[in-house]
Amino acid sequence: MSYDIDASGTVNLGGNLVRVPGTLSPEAQHYISQDLWGTDPAAEPVPMWTTREVTAPAFAALNQQARQMFPVNIDEVDIAGVRCHRVMPLSLAEENRSKVLLNFHGGGFVIGSGSLVEAIPIANITGIPVIAVDYRLAPEHPYPAAVDDALAVYRDALTSHSPEHIGVYGSSAGGFITGQLLARIAKAGLPMPACAGVFSAGGDLIDFGDTCQIFTLNGFFGHLLFPLDHEMSEVRAYLGGTDARDPLVSPVLSDMSGFPPVLLLSGTRDAVLSATTNFHRALRRAGVDADLMVFDAMPHTHWYALHLPETAEALRVMADFFTCKLAATAAG
Repeated sequence: MSYDIDASGTVNLGGNLVRVPGTLSPEAQHYISQDLWGTDPAAEPVPMWTTREVTAPAFAALNQQARQMFPVNIDEVDIAGVRCHRVMPLSLAEENRSKVLLNFHGGGFVIGSGSLVEAIPIANITGIPVIAVDYRLAPEHPYPAAVDDALAVYRDALTSHSPEHIGVYGSSAGGFITGQLLARIAKAGLPMPACAGVFSAGGDLIDFGDTCQIFTLNGFFGHLLFPLDHEMSEVRAYLGGTDARDPLVSPVLSDMSGFPPVLLLSGTRDAVLSATTNFHRALRRAGVDADLMVFDAMPHTHWYALHLPETAEALRVMADFFTCKLAATAAG
């Protein structure tokens, strides 16, 4: 979708002007007023999985920037046959030695291998080790491969950690996988982790709701997401023929009453905001302790933009949630 956007970032929606909010930090005002991805509106959209050669260096650059801002130690490890990265704080406090967080990166289920931009800051801020799971990607490895990998790593974590000392989280595709993992844990009769973070993601792959028809992954810039049943949709590639109404695919259709506390984050220009809010409501209806924070005017996974004050705030909210929930369950 193409919008008329002037140099100040004001968007003209059929005569209705959407201006850059003055309540944002100057850095965020610049961030949302410019097409920082350099999208060519005249170019035909392509399947996301065909962009790996272009996106891989971008993820690597984000990893490097994150590590400069948030120093950590990183080792590549094999856990239960799954490639992972162990991200360790430089100093591991005694109270955190028994804790671990499992992170599932974003990338539309089809890109993002080796991305640590979600794991590095959280390990640094919380002081808790993070295992970043490099799950298999679609379309080569459709559902349930990614969730199988996530569950294998979780099972391994249970052999060395009490469940109340484990947290799981992810952004975008990784957030959807987090919800699917909880459904798989419930079906397997395994103990639930202490908490879960679902960021710029939802709990079903049936319908992303209203905002994906208005916003792109870059706010008002670029192309809208393909319809979920479109042949070039990353969701369709991920499902690989599996029915999206399977409760293990769309946990909103499952019994979520045993899910742990969940933190959800999004932004008002996030294509997946509707899916995030719908998941939050479903969790609350199921009696789950679920909190939602929405950032004004922020696009999809804005916390990848590490220079923003709004990112510092989002990371602090995530870190405080994990620190609080793991400490509370450990004490209990």
